[in-house]
Order: sequence, then structure tokens, then C-alpha cells
Amino acid sequence: MLQQELVWVRFPYSNLEDSKVRPALIVSNDEYNRANNDIIACSVTSNLSLKTPGIIINREDLISGTLPLRSRIRADKIMHLDKGLVIKPFGKIRDSMFDALVREIVKLFSRGNRD
Repeated sequence: MLQQELVWVRFPYSNLEDSKVRPALIVSNDEYNRANNDIIACSVTSNLSLKTPGIIINREDLISGTLPLRSRIRADKIMHLDKGLVIKPFGKIRDSMFDALVREIVKLFSRGNRD
């Protein structure tokens, strides 16, 4: 599992018996991913009406794979996931898009104006 890969993830419901498959983007670096049983990922949604921090991606923003719908990578939905929940990768985003996402994530942790 590599940083910048779009993956299908099996998200368990609260009853831990049922699950739903959703897309996510791996944001943890490759060294972390090799050394741990977990990954860190951001949620991906095709709901573009949401006004949440993140970036919009299209097919052209991928260096491999395909993207069925124009989507938003949510900078505010960062998840720590067991690798066993990942079904398979389906694409990889360009460096420039990943860098834009990281800038959005950093904004969430910035102090901003405290006046």
C-alpha cells in the first residue's frame, strides 16, 4: 500500500457485522505503511455539494487507474485504518494534487487569527 493510492475500503458499521465499501486516499508515507499494520487515509466522496475542506479530483488528476466520478478528497475526514479493511487500490493521484491536499490538512491544524 502506497502513499497517494486511491483504495476501496470495507468500513464496518457500528454493529461490526455489516460493512459498506467506500473509497479513500492513503496519506501516510510508504515507510510508515511498510512498518505498520495500519494506514492513515482521507475519505473520498462524490458528493460535491459538501462545503468541507479538501480538494476536487477528476480522472485527469490520476497518474494511474480510473476515477468513476468527479470526487472530493476530504481533508477533514482523516482515518486510521487496519490494512485488513483495504480491498484493493484503484488509482493513484498526481503529486501536485497530493501536495494541495496536504496544504488543506495543514490549514485545519493552523492556529489562525486569535484576536
